[in-house]
This record gives sequence, C-alpha cells and structure tokens, in this order.
Amino acid sequence: MSFTQHNKNGLVYDTADGLSAFGGIRHAFTTRLGGVSAAPCDSLNFSESCGDSTQNVLENYRRLGAAAELDMQRAVGCRQIHSDFVRFIRAEDAGKLLHDQRPYDADAMLTDVPGLPLVAYSADCCTILLYDPTCRCVGAIHAGWRGTASGIALKALVAMMSAYGADPMTIHAAIGPSIGACCFETDGDVPSAIRAELSASADRFITKRENGKYHVDLKQVNRLWLLRGGLDPRNVEVHPDCTACHGERYWSHRRMGSARGSQIAVISLVP
Repeated sequence: MSFTQHNKNGLVYDTADGLSAFGGIRHAFTTRLGGVSAAPCDSLNFSESCGDSTQNVLENYRRLGAAAELDMQRAVGCRQIHSDFVRFIRAEDAGKLLHDQRPYDADAMLTDVPGLPLVAYSADCCTILLYDPTCRCVGAIHAGWRGTASGIALKALVAMMSAYGADPMTIHAAIGPSIGACCFETDGDVPSAIRAELSASADRFITKRENGKYHVDLKQVNRLWLLRGGLDPRNVEVHPDCTACHGERYWSHRRMGSARGSQIAVISLVP
C-alpha cells in the first residue's frame, strides 16, 4: 500500500491508500505547503507556540478542512506531553482545538463519534492514525521517542479494543511522515528505553555508528508495536518520507530548531 499526494488550491497533504479504500472516514497528513502563516512558520502551520498568530492558525485549519472535506470547527487536539496516555474523545469535546482549549494532557485520542476530527501534531515525531471500519472507531496518536519506547501505539490499540470492541484483524493503521533512521541520531538512552520494553526484537531498527551514536527507526518500532497488538502486517502503512531530509516539504525540529511550525495528522468518521 502507498500514500497519495493531494494539492487543493496549493494546499498539499497526503492520504493513506489503505485507509481511504474503506470509505467512512476523512483523513490527512499535512505538509508545510499551502497556508497563510509568515516566516518562520511559512506557510501551513498548526501551532501557536512558534509565534504565529491565532488568526493564521485558524485560517490554516479552515483551508485544510475545505481541501480535505473535514469539519475542522469541530476538531479536537490534546496537550501533547510525550506520554503514553490515551483519552476517549466525546461529543462535548468538539471544537477544543487551540492549545489552551484542549481538554486533556495526552498523546493518543480515540472516538466513535462521527464528525469529530482528532488531531495529532508533529515536527519529526511519528503520527499514527487508526481506523476500524467494522466497529466504526478511529484514533490519532503522537509518538515521540518516549511514547514510542513505552508503546503508546499498542496501548491505544488495547483501549480501542476494550472500549469499542474493535478487532485487531480489521483495524487499519497508517504511520505518517516523521524523522527517519537516517537523521534520528541519539545517545544510548533512546535505544536503552526501547530495548527495555521490546528486548532484542527492536535491535534490527537500532544501529550503532562509529562515532558511538545510535540511529533509530522510530516508524518501524511503532509498526512493531502495532503488529504485537495483532494487526495484520498488510494493514499497516508506513510513509517513506523523512521530515528532516525534506525541510522544503515538512516541519522538522531536528533540522530547524524552534523556529518552525507543526504539521498534523487528522482523522474523522464521516457522519
């Protein structure tokens, strides 16, 4: 399976073909292209924390909604804290999108409420979208290295199965653009944290270089967690792009530091 690029009036985003094939949802993995924000957040930015104006951020949400047919006025975000906390999003949470309005400190959200877009933010970290077309529920996950190491992807799956009766054999997942092993160079604390949870099964995604640093493939580690949750490997899509390699297309904290915006992954059940 692969990803499809869309360009609607200059706003560029990707969708996962496997998620799209079933219908019943709208989703998007955004880029930095097609918004109204000024430098250094130019141009499609979804974070107020970089100094961008609230007016610009809301206009970017509006443009994305128009392009991807998502009701972003009802969208919900969480205050992401690099945790493994999973929250269930309810109808009364609709529209709690700007940072100070978000209802929870968490890094994964689940819902079975139609027309309630769930938003995960990123500027190198993994974003993961989940969809069970049988039980009609969706999830959006932010997985930095801490969330990846602690298995937030698996914990979200378990919560989806417990709350909604989702079946791992019918759940589809898509991991969006994020920093690749090519650019995610780290000290030994990251490999140690991952190995503490996944043991030797994660070793093939961790490489030690001659300089003593490690390179870690966070996308593949998250895919491993999803497979441990019982997902069919054919139902897990992984975007090939490294955000740090493609600064012209994506926001990257590793490449740009704090002078940058944020992209999002968003998913919503169609009413």
